[in-house]
Amino acid sequence: MWNGVGNSRGSSKPMRIVVVGEKGTGKSSLILAAARNTFHPNIAPLLPYTNLPSEFFPDRIPATVIDTSSRLEDKGKVVKEVKQADAIVLTFAFDRPETLDRLSDHWLPLFRQLEVRVPIIVAGCNIDSNGACNQISIEQITSPMMQQYREVETSIQWSAQRLNQVKNVLYYAQKAVIHPVGPVFNQETNSLKPRCIAALKRIYILSDHDKDCLLNEDELNMLQVKCFDIPLVPSEIKVMKETMEKKFPPGINEEGLTLDGFLFLNTRFIEEARIQTLWTILRKFGYNNDLRLADDLIPYSLFKRQADQSVELTNIALEFLWDVYEFFDNDSDNNLKPHEMGYLFETAPESPWKEAPYKDASEETKDGGVSLEAFLSLWSFMTLIDPARTLEYLMYIRFPHHPSSAIRVTRKRVLDRKEKKSERKVVQCFVFGPKNAGKSALLNQFIGRSYDDDSNNNNGSTDERYAVNIVKESVMINANTDKTLVLKEVRIQEDGSMLSNEALAACDVAIFIYDSSDESSWNRAIDLLAEVATIAKDAGYVFPCLMVAAKSDLDSFEMAIQESTRVTQDIGLDAPIPISSKLGDFGNLFRKILTAAEHPHLNIPEIESKKKKSRKLINKSLMAVSIGTAALIAGMASFHLYTARKKS
Repeated sequence: MWNGVGNSRGSSKPMRIVVVGEKGTGKSSLILAAARNTFHPNIAPLLPYTNLPSEFFPDRIPATVIDTSSRLEDKGKVVKEVKQADAIVLTFAFDRPETLDRLSDHWLPLFRQLEVRVPIIVAGCNIDSNGACNQISIEQITSPMMQQYREVETSIQWSAQRLNQVKNVLYYAQKAVIHPVGPVFNQETNSLKPRCIAALKRIYILSDHDKDCLLNEDELNMLQVKCFDIPLVPSEIKVMKETMEKKFPPGINEEGLTLDGFLFLNTRFIEEARIQTLWTILRKFGYNNDLRLADDLIPYSLFKRQADQSVELTNIALEFLWDVYEFFDNDSDNNLKPHEMGYLFETAPESPWKEAPYKDASEETKDGGVSLEAFLSLWSFMTLIDPARTLEYLMYIRFPHHPSSAIRVTRKRVLDRKEKKSERKVVQCFVFGPKNAGKSALLNQFIGRSYDDDSNNNNGSTDERYAVNIVKESVMINANTDKTLVLKEVRIQEDGSMLSNEALAACDVAIFIYDSSDESSWNRAIDLLAEVATIAKDAGYVFPCLMVAAKSDLDSFEMAIQESTRVTQDIGLDAPIPISSKLGDFGNLFRKILTAAEHPHLNIPEIESKKKKSRKLINKSLMAVSIGTAALIAGMASFHLYTARKKS
């Protein structure tokens, strides 16, 4: 069953096979004998690149075979070649045991040091003019080395003089690239690796057209035709059933092949040296050597966009994800527990949210699960910052429609301002503020963590942190009116440098938090506002800004309310929004952020561009405007060097 093999690598680009080893171990002789099918006793010490056409190999893929020098002074060239290799042939000579020792003592450790992660074929040159066979097999002498260095795919004995196995050395090297054992099979446990199991589970489910959790004869035949372009014959099915009943009875019943039986069959392919059959199935369903869906399956053109455009899920995708959540939330308690999440992603390489920036970015239940709101917000967040990853994982969990129906590119923000309205359903808010102003506390509270929870604080790290959640219009979720808010805590670099122009282009709204009990915190926040707004204006990516007076449960600094209100209003912003993370009082801040995003023409700081005025002139202008009350002088002085009332 399943005997056909085609060009599963799907590429006509020549494969680079680099031949490496000690002097006198037959590197050049091997290449020349394989290429010309004849023995040459006198050849040059270093051959030029040897191009072998696709007709040379059973898998019809061309190769470039590269000879390497054994001279110490050429080590740099050898390193360069192995770093660019798709596969390495490592040679030794049977009549010189020291060349075998050098494989473990020098070459294999060197490849690891260089982080060269390609298949390696160990080729033992048998110099025997009389044609007598060695008393010891190559498997016996290379077995300890292969146990230590799992990157060695196989070992093979060859002779250029007798033209014995010379072509097979290169074929095995190519085969190890096209059909690698490492990604799919654990040779220590003799079992399929988790990613391979995940891929095969997905293939099994996609092939189970009647959804009865079995592959009947028709479905097996369709799978055979899809992968090998030839139908099964009754005798093949009969042999498969008899083998299964004898070797693994749980794998089959009267109705068809079970999932466990399907996994058992594919394990047998490897054990019977038919790994190419397994890889042909995997390739036909789009998998690459990392057991991920190949890049050419991701329609990157769908989310090609300008810097101030974003990508969002469509209602079709959201409805699918809603249905998926309800299906895997077995007890319908609006809490997808970790083991239920594991079932959801069992046909994916792993959960997409185990690492930063997704880990700890959403609200979790007490047992580490996620609600429907958190689940949908994580998908929206992933789509915002990495739409290719979203499409990939939608395919893993078997999104039933074309990927083009899952995402949409939003309108450019400059057009939103012109129309005085934005209809984005996912809003990214950059959170700026001086140290200890309350940024982390705000993000914690937004995703349901306690005020004193410091598990997500970066302790001075400059890494950015996210918090995502759905801001609902009512108690029930409504896909048409509810919006996902992404808070991005921006940490200023130690050298004081700000975000790049392109990074700022992704900002829909910026908030500037300051400690309302600390005047220096206010001064730093207003300076940050001026700096960010100036950079954004010069880059052409302006956005609404809001000031947030944190720690309102503490006594404000003298004249704080009057000063901050006057300064913000003078530059065209709303008065600062008082909040207290400690008391859980946010003054409807999250709704106000969304409102600012919906009306992107408002709350734009009236900042004079650096392109139009020097800092000195701006400072003079500010000082002239600042002549008035003492409070206004103090407020505007903190705004020095950057801001000026916009001239109409």
